[in-house]
Amino acid sequence: DLHCHTFASDGHMTIKELAMHAIARGYHTIAVTEHSQSSAQANGLSPDRLRKHIEAIHDVNETLEEITILAGSEVDILTNGELDYDDELLALLDIVVASPHASLQQSSDDATSRLLKAIEHPLVHIIGHPTGRIVNKRKGLEPNMQTLIDAAVANNTALELNANSLRLDLRDTHVKVAVDAGALISLNTDAHVPEHFDQLRYGIGTARRGWLTPSGCVNCFPQKDLMSWLHRA
Repeated sequence: DLHCHTFASDGHMTIKELAMHAIARGYHTIAVTEHSQSSAQANGLSPDRLRKHIEAIHDVNETLEEITILAGSEVDILTNGELDYDDELLALLDIVVASPHASLQQSSDDATSRLLKAIEHPLVHIIGHPTGRIVNKRKGLEPNMQTLIDAAVANNTALELNANSLRLDLRDTHVKVAVDAGALISLNTDAHVPEHFDQLRYGIGTARRGWLTPSGCVNCFPQKDLMSWLHRA
């Protein structure tokens, strides 16, 4: 799972607790991806807090042989497409999930430009819940998905299928377009509490409806292949 939260932002697990739940599920890798500074409502981390959190993640990682814990961040994609941390700080992270959280009523053109800029950023690995929708509650962004998918393929950037039952974003029809284009999908639970891991099945069901196979899902990569993709030039 490459998108999870701990007490450091708005989650309800310690780093070690998160890792232990992942070990129990047989994962070889888990990513800690706290909210960034602009997400004040989610206790987003200031740059100084993030630096300390990276050290804390590395410390716990060194104590566990059964799993690799990645130090990451769920970085806000700002309205203009800029990211919420500077490149120097982003470069310290093992994984960067860039997500839209605010201004989710932008026009389709503005939303497309916004997300496109993040997809093309060389330090971004995954675009988290790309539309920001909440099922039956918030429509979210309506970008040109074909444009974003083509850019994701060109930049070797993964698009997230967020398995949380309130999100399921990407939706199944988007997944099918991505699969047909050869884009990579990252299937994550966005876990804030242990029970969220159990929602993975909803993401898998959505992925299957979009004809996703293990070869196109970065979470299914063997650890060596995952690390190679994360360290892509």
